[in-house]
Amino acid sequence: MQLRSIILYSKSGEKRVLDFRLGELNIVTGTSQTGKSALLDIVDFCMGRDEVTLPIGPISRTVSWYAALFQLPDTRAFVARKAPAPGRKSVTNAMLELGADLEPLDFEQLRVNADSTMVREQLGGRIGIGDTAVEGTGGPSSGPLTAHLGHAALLCLQNQDEVSHRRWLFHQQAEDGIRTALRTTLPYFLGAVAEDQAAMQQQLTNARRALRRLQGELKAAEALNQDVDVTLQTLLREAETRGLLPEAGAVEVVADRAGAIEALRRAATTASLPTPMRDEEQRRRELELQQVRDRLRRNLRDIADQRQLLADQERHENGFTSALRRGVSRLGSVQLAAPPLDGVGHDPRACPACGSELSEPDPQIDAMLATLDDLRGQLDAVRTTRPGRERALRQLQQETDQLRQQLRGVEGALSALSEAETARRGLQSRAEEQAYTRGRIDTYLAQLDQAGPGGDLARLRSQITLAEQVVAGLEAELDPQEVEDRLSHSLNYISSDMTQWADRLKLEHGTRHVRLDLKRLTVVTDSDEGVAELMRIGSGKNWVGYHLVAHLALHQYFAVHGRPVPRLLMLDQPTQPYYPSDVAKQSGMRDVPTQDADREAVLRLFELMRDVVDGLGGGFQIIVSDHANLPEPWFQDRVRYNWRDGDALIPQDWIDQHGGSAR
Repeated sequence: MQLRSIILYSKSGEKRVLDFRLGELNIVTGTSQTGKSALLDIVDFCMGRDEVTLPIGPISRTVSWYAALFQLPDTRAFVARKAPAPGRKSVTNAMLELGADLEPLDFEQLRVNADSTMVREQLGGRIGIGDTAVEGTGGPSSGPLTAHLGHAALLCLQNQDEVSHRRWLFHQQAEDGIRTALRTTLPYFLGAVAEDQAAMQQQLTNARRALRRLQGELKAAEALNQDVDVTLQTLLREAETRGLLPEAGAVEVVADRAGAIEALRRAATTASLPTPMRDEEQRRRELELQQVRDRLRRNLRDIADQRQLLADQERHENGFTSALRRGVSRLGSVQLAAPPLDGVGHDPRACPACGSELSEPDPQIDAMLATLDDLRGQLDAVRTTRPGRERALRQLQQETDQLRQQLRGVEGALSALSEAETARRGLQSRAEEQAYTRGRIDTYLAQLDQAGPGGDLARLRSQITLAEQVVAGLEAELDPQEVEDRLSHSLNYISSDMTQWADRLKLEHGTRHVRLDLKRLTVVTDSDEGVAELMRIGSGKNWVGYHLVAHLALHQYFAVHGRPVPRLLMLDQPTQPYYPSDVAKQSGMRDVPTQDADREAVLRLFELMRDVVDGLGGGFQIIVSDHANLPEPWFQDRVRYNWRDGDALIPQDWIDQHGGSAR
């Protein structure tokens, strides 16, 4: 994709066409305020940008439509955008026409038939971008980003503020979200992430999401399965109440889950009893259940009191034990002295501290030893009670669990009786009540069968196994190391050209390893003090030079490897560091730097652009807007427009007709 023409339409319907040569270096030179910089804004607008960046002045007062004619691989595309209304900062409406022999349309043919999104999709699709989802690199919250022409355009445009910026290397890089978009899409445009890999990345995201959903369903199913026994008890009580378990005490003899299921199956197939239970009998059964419930609650309260009592006892014993230990520790000092001479007991004549013989026996020593023995005995007695208390606590916990399960079953039966009583009022006979209970039993047993080893739980586990295999297979195909290796290969290829051209332009640190840093979106090179980022390399001349070698190296890579990026690079004022602020003081004279060194540096910039374009044999186009107007014949051959002596982007008669005289 290259640019054939830029077209402006005045508010009175006049047409201004600027033609450019395909596959060549095109130079638009001229003095200040002639509209050179607006060319890039027009192309940006016609490539689908919604924000209007065109200057307010003669161009906004005179132009009603902006258009560009692009050359695509197999056709041409005419894109026109209507000038925004005063005060509007963005526009989405557009016109798009495709045709192999299209030429700039007349004013009368202009109409809105598309929007900026369609422009990006149509043009991007025809250069190979398509609908490509690229996985984001900003974390779990950053989903896949669909690459489009707008992302490719970021690599093709360098306006006056960007081409010499020390921090920002790419177009619009300073704007919100653009840096993330560049980091995400650049690996795709470089070929490290192919279109099928991007699709597989989306498949992997979906497969992981499906796996998490299945794991959640399995967890919920397993949690529901834990309440099976309570539900079975509830249904058994209800079946007994409805007369579907005629044998007395049928519920009490059920010992396990299998027995409960078998009893419910019998209840579900039991014929209706010839003599249904009277309402008084149902009420009696409800009262019995209430009594059982109250008894279970009392038992639970009693056990809770016992547990609290044991806990209080343990707390008091801990305090008592601590006190005993402190006493034993203090009284133990009487045994510090050496043993008595006879080796038996304590000699009251011996000093407890040093073991020397006392003139008279000390009775307090025997009293202290007796107290010490008593404290030790109490401490041993306390220790012997702990194992029994712990066993009692474990037994009480088991009894609590059993009583709670029984209580839940009884309360469930009472709740079912209450609900059934409400439903019973609408039933016509006892047989209908039994049929209602049979239906509940059948439904639950069917659900239980699905949740069994051959049912829902097994199905979910099987699906999870399959989903894990799918995720593992996609992860193996999307080996991040392989993507990283391809990206490193591409960057090394580009780095070789960047280093060679930086040396050719005589840039500072240009003889070292010059390369792109995609994480920081800048140029880095090696220096004697370590790695130097672009922002830490001084001089605007170096910033422009490194911008140029980076973009030329990228576009040479895109062209050689057939990547879906427009074969177009637009640069606005790349020689600005070499000119004073009052350039082009004398209209009509060629603008060249006054210093020989600066002139040679400017010449090297344009020679490099010329050689890269020529080396790609028509596969790449550069359009430069600049003050520079070098006298070299090859330079003059590439000058498409020289706006001096009154020539400019906007004709003077347009300005005279639509108001204003300042350009």
